[in-house]
Amino acid sequence: MVVAALLFLVGWLIGRSYSVIVVAMTSSVILFTAMTIFMSVYGIDLLRVLLVMGYLTAHQAGYLLGAYLSGYPESNEGR
Repeated sequence: MVVAALLFLVGWLIGRSYSVIVVAMTSSVILFTAMTIFMSVYGIDLLRVLLVMGYLTAHQAGYLLGAYLSGYPESNEGR
């Protein structure tokens, strides 16, 4: 739970400053790191896969909130 909260906070900070490319790179790092740790210590099972998906969801939800709150200007072209 603490890891998910920290990943949400990191995602929020990334969303305030950076583009979606950065969140894609950090998500791949989170996926690789968590799966490597889980496979080497616990082995792989459905619970560990769901934990990693929860971590990625928290990270990307934080990014979406940060990007939304930073107020990216909307495009008024075509109106």
